[in-house]
Amino acid sequence: MNEALVPEMASSGVGEAVWAPSPAPQELPYRELFLALAEALPDAVFTKDLQGRYTFINAAGARYLGLSVEEILGRTDSELLPAEQARRTQELDCRALLSRHPLSIVVTERMAGVQREWCSTKGQLRRPDGTVVGMFGLARDLLPHRRSEAARRQSEALFRAAASSGPDAFFIFQADGEGVRLLHLNALAESLLGHEARGAEGRLLSDFPHAAFIAPPHLREQVWRTGQSHDEEVAQVLRGLGRRWFRRQLRAVGDCLAVTVRDITEQRETEVRQRLNERLASIGRLAAGVAHEINNPLAFVSSNLGFIETELRRLPLPEEDLRELLEALSDTREGTERMRLIVQGLQSLSRGETATPQPLALHEALESSIRLVSGRLGGGNRLVRDYGEVPRVLGNSVQLAQVFTNLLVNAAQALPPSGGEIRLVTRLLGDSVAVVEVRDTGCGIPAEHLERIFEPFFTTKPVGEGTGLGLSLCHDIIRGLGGVMTVDSLVGEGSTFRVFLPVVDTGEARAQGEDGALAVVAAGTRLE
Repeated sequence: MNEALVPEMASSGVGEAVWAPSPAPQELPYRELFLALAEALPDAVFTKDLQGRYTFINAAGARYLGLSVEEILGRTDSELLPAEQARRTQELDCRALLSRHPLSIVVTERMAGVQREWCSTKGQLRRPDGTVVGMFGLARDLLPHRRSEAARRQSEALFRAAASSGPDAFFIFQADGEGVRLLHLNALAESLLGHEARGAEGRLLSDFPHAAFIAPPHLREQVWRTGQSHDEEVAQVLRGLGRRWFRRQLRAVGDCLAVTVRDITEQRETEVRQRLNERLASIGRLAAGVAHEINNPLAFVSSNLGFIETELRRLPLPEEDLRELLEALSDTREGTERMRLIVQGLQSLSRGETATPQPLALHEALESSIRLVSGRLGGGNRLVRDYGEVPRVLGNSVQLAQVFTNLLVNAAQALPPSGGEIRLVTRLLGDSVAVVEVRDTGCGIPAEHLERIFEPFFTTKPVGEGTGLGLSLCHDIIRGLGGVMTVDSLVGEGSTFRVFLPVVDTGEARAQGEDGALAVVAAGTRLE
């Protein structure tokens, strides 16, 4: 490059360049700085005199023209470019020379066999006394920027497509002075957040308090502080969906936070059902063995009771003594019959049989359960019967005995040591549903446990005192009988378990009423 043709650039006001005389040798660093900057830039940098001849051009500008610097210096655009392109360039040069301020324009043209889009800036070049001696120009090729922008948009589109097609709700947050702001969320995240992306992106996470579990403050700070991702399972109660389980992962990317949330509720429920089935299979095998061992001696007892009754009636005993002995035998027979039904139920359980509902008297099933647990109710506790007029219900005596026995035992265990009250209430809901309430004045159930009270293996009892299967099995039994089971509780005041069972069907109207009443209960309406 001929450095003798490089102008000395000095400022004489905003948007102007001044042609200065050649500097003294000691001022050459300014000239070297200009040369270094011009050569370092990817943009074309050039100057021209008033006749349009190039007086300076950097290597980038020469490459864009497809010529060497030596081939360009001292020549005009008419000598270097096609006629039409040279004409347009000269028109822009004239406008720049006539303007007091630099002009910028975007030009699309083909140079050196390459289609280019330029951002061209041109302005006057003046001497210190203000005389215009030429012009300067900067030209930036916009195509790389356009390609980069197009690639960015394509990458963003691909990212959104990938994020939207996955099984996870996906969020990107960015920290700012007010908290964390939502930058992006996919379609699954919209349903989890309860808002569309266009209405949620750009807003603070704190604007959605129900979704705070997505990225809690303490986890955000931990991930940003340590730079390590956080992965865990969390349970959350969602409006309209109940309790759900999620796999949540937080990962820091600079001042941004990428969060994925996957709903694993179905997986967890499948695992729980599998565990339950495995335990029930073990119980079934045990039940089969117990039933087999009990059945034979039970048959001997039943047979001998009949023989004893026959022999007693032959003995010359006083009438009062005979009556008492026969009553004792009758109670014993009732006990053995109950044992036979229990063994039958164990055998059905071991074979996986489903009990067929039969019409039965609800109060008899309750009284049978009371007799079974009478020894566990405690002397200081009161059992109050508040029975209403209730017709027969559809159920299975063994299964209902299991349900009511479990509810009575739980109620007794909830009562304080000083004593309390268990109240059994029966009533008719409409004309198609019988209701049994087991109320206690015990310790109550915390609100956070109520939603899980019927989950398999969930228990608040110490290890060794509860399996977490009792209420879950009771809930499944009632549901299998076509009924519904609910619970209300206040800590320190007690609990009320309600069992809703269909009464014996006596007509189409009753059946319709039954379906409607149970549907209301199943929907969660509290019925007093």
